[in-house]
Amino acid sequence: MSPASRPAKPTPGSSPAITAKQMDMFPEQPVVERLDPVAVVGPRTGATAVIRVRLRSVESPHLIFHDRHGWYCDTHGPGCEAVPVARESQHDAAP
Repeated sequence: MSPASRPAKPTPGSSPAITAKQMDMFPEQPVVERLDPVAVVGPRTGATAVIRVRLRSVESPHLIFHDRHGWYCDTHGPGCEAVPVARESQHDAAP
C-alpha cells in the first residue's frame, strides 16, 4: 500500500473521523397529526397537546406530549428530533 492510499492516522487529541449525515436526494416532509389529549390519555389528563409525528415513511411515528413537564417524546424524551417539529406545528395552528 502506497503512503498516498493509506488512511490518515488521527493525531493525539483529535477526535476520530465523524461521518456527516447523508443528504436525501428527495427529502420527505414530516407527517404531523394533532390528536385529542383526552381521547389518547384519558379524561383526567394534564396534557394540552398530543401530536403524532412521522419524520420518515420507513420509521415508526413519535408520540409527542405537551404538559406541565414541557414538550417530550413518549419514547425518546425532550431531546428527540421530532419535538421541534411538533412544537412548530402547534405554532402554525394558532390563530
